[in-house]
Amino acid sequence: MKVETGRIKSVSTWDSGGGIEIDVIELADGRVLGLTDEVIILYESIDDLQSGDVSVNRPCIFL
Repeated sequence: MKVETGRIKSVSTWDSGGGIEIDVIELADGRVLGLTDEVIILYESIDDLQSGDVSVNRPCIFL
């Protein structure tokens, strides 16, 4: 199986400080996927993720 990684800029784990670890996939276009054991959320940028603004309606998939 061939895996294309050209669209991925970086992969890391971020501690939210609230006891939740988020796996973070930063895409080449600047958008960010945040993954927990409960949800996958698409953020506009790493700054969007770090802002913690829960009032913004973001695309997500509940697991």
